[in-house]
Parts: sequence; structure tokens; C-alpha cells
Amino acid sequence: MATALLTLSMGMTAFAGTWQAQENGQWKYQNDDGSYATGWIEDSGKNYYLDANGIMLANTTTPDGKQVGSDGALIPAPLFEFDAAEWHIKYTGYELSSDYEGKSCIIVYYDYTNKAAEPMSAMSAWIGLNAYQNGVQMKGAVISSADENQSVENEYKKIMPGYTLNIGDAFLLSDTSPITFTVEDMFDWSDNAPSVTAILNIN
Repeated sequence: MATALLTLSMGMTAFAGTWQAQENGQWKYQNDDGSYATGWIEDSGKNYYLDANGIMLANTTTPDGKQVGSDGALIPAPLFEFDAAEWHIKYTGYELSSDYEGKSCIIVYYDYTNKAAEPMSAMSAWIGLNAYQNGVQMKGAVISSADENQSVENEYKKIMPGYTLNIGDAFLLSDTSPITFTVEDMFDWSDNAPSVTAILNIN
């Protein structure tokens, strides 16, 4: 079982210095003492990786396996991601909301990709996404149609093979304690069926 936490721990260091543009268009980060930073640094709430020569990496994978974008900033890994035989899902975010009765709930968003040979909806794809608070499974929440949440409505829509659609699943909240999500392929009945566990802090 794989476990993912909504935290990042990789030895980030906050520096006081300035970015220096190089003639070739690359960037270095110069510390106040005149030296150039290397490894992971944190600047203005974003994380960057500088190689042994002090050059900021961009649009690539760092030596420790992290992804950085075109601006050099770290691209955070999704809270959970699961690949099944006929579908793939990847977490994209969450929203605190209320159901049609005004009860507090959380809407969890993820991209659903249909890998089956025929049109399929997320609802009919046997996606085993469960949520727990204080060790107890959370009940599904019904969002008012007046809220017009497109992602929640998307759960019932079929998509063609190879296409991706953002889905919203709603769960009733009992309090603001951390939520544990588990993901599994409900159609996989093997003894060693894979699953993913992830913890989300919402307060």
C-alpha cells in the first residue's frame, strides 16, 4: 500500500539573496555573502533546484526525482494518483462546501481518464474512492442542483476512450480533522490488489 501525505519534506532552505540572470538566459541565486546557492532553496513561497554550478533547473526532473516547471518552481505531486486497467485518476484539488440541506461537506476533485474500450462514466468505472474522518467512513453528500457544480455533474457523463474529464465527489464532514482517502480498483479482486492511501489536512 502506498501512502501519500499533503506535506513536502526534502531539505528546503530559505535564503536571503537575489536572482542573477546569466548571459545564456539561465539563472543563479546569489547569497548575501556573494556565494551561489546549490540544491533546493525556498524563495517567496516557491521551491527551486540549483545544480552543482548554481544553475537553476527548469522544465525537467531534478536529481532527486522531483518535477520543476518552465519557471523553475517545483511542481507539487498530486495528493493521490491511481492507475487501473480501465481508468486512471489524478487528484486536482478540493473545496469546502455544503450539501442541499446546508450541512458541511468537502468536494474532492480529480481528473478521470477512460482507458476502457468503450465510452464510460466515472460512476460506472468501479473507482473505489473512499474518505474517512476519525477512522470512520464518511457518507457521500448530495450537492444542490442550484450550485451548478459542473465537476460533480460530470461523474455521470460518459466519455470516449482516451479522453479525460474533471470529476467532483462530495463527502459529508463531521469536523475539521484530517481526512484519509483510499483509492482502489473495485473490479480487481486479486489477493494483492493495489491501493493508495492519502491524508488531507483541511484546517
